[in-house]
Amino acid sequence: MKLFQNTINGLRFKHWTLLEAFAYFLKGMARELKIAPDFFLKFYKKVVNNAFNKKWLIKKDNENSYYDFKGAIIPDISTDKKKLYLLAFIFEDVFLIPCYYNDIYDKKVVELLDKCMSEGPYGYSDGSFDVTIKKDDVVIDAGAWIGDFSAYTASKGAISYAFEPIEENFNLLCKTVKLNNGKIYPVKKGLGSNECELNILINKENSASNSIFNKEDSIEEKINLTTLDKFVKDNKIEKIDFIKADIEGAERDMLKGATNVLKMFAPKLAICTYHLPDDPEVLEKVILEANPNYKIVQLRHKLFAAV
Repeated sequence: MKLFQNTINGLRFKHWTLLEAFAYFLKGMARELKIAPDFFLKFYKKVVNNAFNKKWLIKKDNENSYYDFKGAIIPDISTDKKKLYLLAFIFEDVFLIPCYYNDIYDKKVVELLDKCMSEGPYGYSDGSFDVTIKKDDVVIDAGAWIGDFSAYTASKGAISYAFEPIEENFNLLCKTVKLNNGKIYPVKKGLGSNECELNILINKENSASNSIFNKEDSIEEKINLTTLDKFVKDNKIEKIDFIKADIEGAERDMLKGATNVLKMFAPKLAICTYHLPDDPEVLEKVILEANPNYKIVQLRHKLFAAV
């Protein structure tokens, strides 16, 4: 009961309603205790979808509407139930802290939320160890989907290079670019350890979960990969301040292709570590081999690193 009260009180920090906090808590506890997790996840997403429509969906007219998450603008995808359902899932990674916690990524807040979140936020701050987006940062968004994280970076006054190789997602990403004052540069490529062309598996149910690895109920699409080192050199980019990566198990290849960037620029890193069983160990090793000056903090599903 004490855990319940503390968690609810923590989650209601500023802008939560009691129903939203209660649904969020139940979702997290059901997953941890393995008690009807699918039921409570659907309940939570229903609550959040309702919140989207009441709080965040802006309708200018019948043909022009968009979501505004505290200045981070993304296209209205409410007519696509699968994508809206997915947005409810992704909301907590990217927009939960900006919208409900005044953009505070303090260690105590992040570690509290990390116990309930499915994946975890893309920011972490503990004194001088500060892995957050700052004004004028140059950001690499690896696995941009429709540009949700890039829209957040734009709202902070940063510039984002958004890498999204899938046609359907890239088209929506381009709409996000137009909504965010030109601070997002879309790149229709994936990031890996070498430049090549390959087939990627498109997940019919989850457009943010496309992968080069074999998955059921998928179709193939041919995509182009490049390395971050080559992209930075070819485009004469003078600094990289932050790398966010959620690329379904290809994070290690992206980092191997960014050795020079990690050495020269030492960008802050927020990298997913849950796709492959050895991700936490392998990703940390790749980072430290490229630049041993990094300090690394690992949460359940995210790795944060800074020099």
